[in-house]
Amino acid sequence: MKEASLFPKVLFALASLLALSLPAFAYQEINVQNGGTIQGKTKMFGGMPFPRHYHLVLFPNIDMCAEVDTDDEMNRVLDDFKVSRDGGLKDVVVALEHVEAGKPFNKEPIMITSENCKFFPDVNVIRQGETFKIDNLDAVMHNSQVYQKERGKILLNIPIPAEEVSDGTVNFEKNYKIMQMICGMHEFMQTWGLRVQNPYYFITELDGNFRIGDVPPGEYIVTAWHYLMKPQKRKIKIIGGETINLNFDFDGDKVVRPVYETIKSGRIKKDAVYPGTAKGKELGR
Repeated sequence: MKEASLFPKVLFALASLLALSLPAFAYQEINVQNGGTIQGKTKMFGGMPFPRHYHLVLFPNIDMCAEVDTDDEMNRVLDDFKVSRDGGLKDVVVALEHVEAGKPFNKEPIMITSENCKFFPDVNVIRQGETFKIDNLDAVMHNSQVYQKERGKILLNIPIPAEEVSDGTVNFEKNYKIMQMICGMHEFMQTWGLRVQNPYYFITELDGNFRIGDVPPGEYIVTAWHYLMKPQKRKIKIIGGETINLNFDFDGDKVVRPVYETIKSGRIKKDAVYPGTAKGKELGR
């Protein structure tokens, strides 16, 4: 009797191990009929966060690097928050989570341009295992590292020869979603990427407007992410043929600055806090 009672438990344990060993189901492309639409605006209110400054005299190739985004004191200025007159916030990735099947995933290949010691664009979306290219228009070599933001782990080292196209492939660990690429020679050369698992996303322009269509009816989570702010999430229910209006407001007074914004500190750390907060004062920042 004891052996018989153990048999179902053994089967359950084996089934559980098999389920854990199988890969997650990939996104399936289907013909979406009577899909819904999500539209809205990302805005910023409160105080405008100060730009980050890097004194170019501390870095090589000063003449070339001074061609863009440089103030009268020879500082490279990183303006991370581009806001329109009515408060629209640029470079926010609005994306749906947990969409298992839907419209075709016709994602454009990622091409990052390096010119005058600057990466373009500031933000991309990237799939797990996707290869991206870097077109270096500068007459000097750059040497970049790709970081997994949440832990600061280096995923890739990418030499970028002068006036050549290089490439790299990103494989995130576990459920991590954010990557950042920084040039090891020019700390102010930075670009970000957010991992997506389906084609239901939108990167906002300066007006902050977004629109995502052909969403299959169902319940989803919508995430609005800016690379230096806490992500926002909303639960929604899509009904066929209907449009949901959804706005995301970001508070400029709650910007979380990474520790690596100065060249004296490490890049990405778990204790990265905004100077002036209670935690920041405790750490002497």
